[in-house]
Amino acid sequence: VIPLFIVVFIQSSAEELLCRGFLYQRLRRGYKNPAIAVVGNALLFSLLHAANPGVSQLALLSIFFVGLLYSLMVYYCDSIWMPMAAHAAWNFTQNIIFGLPNSGNVSPVSIFKLDASTAMNSFSYDVGFGVEATIVAIAIIIVSCIIVYLWGSKNNKKPTEIWN
Repeated sequence: VIPLFIVVFIQSSAEELLCRGFLYQRLRRGYKNPAIAVVGNALLFSLLHAANPGVSQLALLSIFFVGLLYSLMVYYCDSIWMPMAAHAAWNFTQNIIFGLPNSGNVSPVSIFKLDASTAMNSFSYDVGFGVEATIVAIAIIIVSCIIVYLWGSKNNKKPTEIWN
């Protein structure tokens, strides 16, 4: 299981390095308003997943909001490690532990196996894309965005521009 986690962490971290380590930082330096970097990066993150198997409008909306969440984490915490950890934990839990599709991709190796022949779409699961293409996931991600925003605002967290 540990080697699988390392592989998932590397894959998830590579996405985070591209999206939050490079694209977000370029947008952040290019525009005065940090909201442009946060929202723009979330849009780019969802576009990177647009060709995934089983993608739908709901899936892209969910990925947009998770991109927003990860960008807010970087903005308020001045660290890429938090979104790297959150992204790896999500992918590992979905793919390796539960054997569910993650962004439309199913791992050939998992602890538990989903019987795809009996799986059905519901408000909390999408057969083709996974948990993240559901209203429940979107609601949880939006609540998480609000929590990070309120925490950052309440504690007067501002980026220290360590990325310059």
